[in-house]
Amino acid sequence: MTLMLREAPSALLSVGRPRRHDPSRRTRPAWLHTVVPVLLALLGGVSVGLAPGLTGLVVLAVVVLTLLLGQIEIAALVVVAASVFEDYLVFVSPAATKTLAVVVVVAWAVRRAARPFHHAPRSPVLVSAGVLVVVLLLSTLVTGSDGAAVATLGRWAGFLAVLVVLADCLRGRLAPTVLAEVYVASCALAALCALVVFPSADGDRRVGGPVADPNDFAFYLLAAVPLGLAARAESRRPRAWDLATVVCAVALAGTYSRGAVLGLLVALGVAVVVRLLPWRAVGALLVVVVTAVAFTASVNADLVRVSFEQKQAVAQENVSQRLELWQQAARMTLDAPLLGHGPGSFAEEHQDYAGDAGASVADLDTAHNTYLEVAAELGLLGLLALLSVLGTAFAGAWARWRRDRSPLAAGVCTALVGTGVAASFLSEQFYLPLWLLAALAVAVSVGDRAPARRPPRVRRAR
Repeated sequence: MTLMLREAPSALLSVGRPRRHDPSRRTRPAWLHTVVPVLLALLGGVSVGLAPGLTGLVVLAVVVLTLLLGQIEIAALVVVAASVFEDYLVFVSPAATKTLAVVVVVAWAVRRAARPFHHAPRSPVLVSAGVLVVVLLLSTLVTGSDGAAVATLGRWAGFLAVLVVLADCLRGRLAPTVLAEVYVASCALAALCALVVFPSADGDRRVGGPVADPNDFAFYLLAAVPLGLAARAESRRPRAWDLATVVCAVALAGTYSRGAVLGLLVALGVAVVVRLLPWRAVGALLVVVVTAVAFTASVNADLVRVSFEQKQAVAQENVSQRLELWQQAARMTLDAPLLGHGPGSFAEEHQDYAGDAGASVADLDTAHNTYLEVAAELGLLGLLALLSVLGTAFAGAWARWRRDRSPLAAGVCTALVGTGVAASFLSEQFYLPLWLLAALAVAVSVGDRAPARRPPRVRRAR
């Protein structure tokens, strides 16, 4: 105390003393504080006078980008949630979801250049994604680029960028459980919207809703069901996630997507193996889903009957069409096995490899099989790169589950198997679920790798 009292007067006196000049310290010229604001004001005034609309968009983009630099994790969650409502957001802007994704990727690149998000080791999933990028570029260079190739290449680039951004955020400050919960909640809300508008739907009598194509919508819901089970296992309020999972499953059944339903059944089997879902819970889930579907059928009997009859009428035709599309994709692969015919080539060239039933699929632009379509466009190298992305993602999540029985790792493994099966009947490489699951696998695979320490032995007192 005596020492503090002695030093107090000198400390107070030193506050008013002028600072000594440090020649090693750089100082900004005084004229910069005046000239720079004047130049910015002059440039802004001229820009507003010449192009007020464009200037406003640029200023808005700069403001949004500045905000996202500090809250990019929240922006990533918004992108994931908005992807399920893509066809609803078209009414706001035709490119609303794409614009939001581009802004997030740019904000991530700027922030990544300033400082890293994490110090985790390099992920095999991202290495495989890099190989896929190389194959895409080589295939485009070898086969030549036209409008379709450039557009398809841009779609690949967008989803690969989303994979990298999500993986970086998840290994940084964004918790993987939060991302999974946001995705499940968004899918449940989208499923509820689709079920509400289903009785008044015209044309295609299947549950579509926020994603217009019922098959694509079913793919989103298929990934949400296992993640909903994982969220239930880690939540203090499991009833809410039970309800969200049931709503997603009921809406998935209403899509009449056979590939997604098959994927769901396989996913439920995997969920039992990884102890994410006990057998009695499987029975309870099936009873609840069947009861909900039966109730919907009784309330809207005519609508459900017409929907089922329409689906049955086109079922045989769809089977023959898909077999023909698969054969065409296989012929394209055999014709250019290494690098394929280039991005976007299936829609343009598959009719050149048509068989006897080729006329019935002339107006279709997808192979209804993710793997065959990728092989036709990018060759076997592209197919191996895509399988490597999904395979390393599953391997990482599986290793994490075997290490500490993580519910989220179990949910990611289950969802990857289910969507992998459904992708054999649907072309889903340009939709979010596959890339979201790969990013979650990157996050859960770099969890705490330290083995659990045994508690110290307590010696009994003699």
